[in-house]
Amino acid sequence: MVKRIAAYILLFIFFLHNTGFDQLLKIPMLVVHYKEHQQRNHQLSITDFLCIHYLLPDDGDNDADRDMQLPYKTIDVNLLHHAFVPLAKAITVNRQPQQTPIAMNYPILRDYHLPEPALSSLFRPPRTQAFSNS
Repeated sequence: MVKRIAAYILLFIFFLHNTGFDQLLKIPMLVVHYKEHQQRNHQLSITDFLCIHYLLPDDGDNDADRDMQLPYKTIDVNLLHHAFVPLAKAITVNRQPQQTPIAMNYPILRDYHLPEPALSSLFRPPRTQAFSNS
C-alpha cells in the first residue's frame, strides 16, 4: 500500500514537472493580478481581464513583468526536450517509365448473378423447427 502511494506521488510530481500542468501553480498569481486590476477599474470583469492579458498584444498598463508571471504566458523550454524526432534517412526513389495501360474487359453483372446477402451472411435469420404434438 505504501509503495502504491509513493508511486502515485512520484507519478504526480513527474507529470507536474514534465507537462504544462506546473503552470496551474501560478493561478494564485492570476487571482492577485486580477484584484490589482479590479482596484484600478471596478467595472473590469474576469472575462475582460483574461481577454486583455491573453488575447491582446499589450494592455498598456506598464506591468509587463507581472503579466509574464501569469499562467501559460511563457513557454517552458524544459518541455521541449521530450519531443523525439528520429533522424530521417534520405532515400532516392527511381521512377519507372510510364507504361501503356492494360485494357481490361469486365463482365456485365445481372441481378441474378449477384449473391443473396441473407444466405451468405454470417448472421442469418433463425430457422424454425417443427415441433411434434405428442
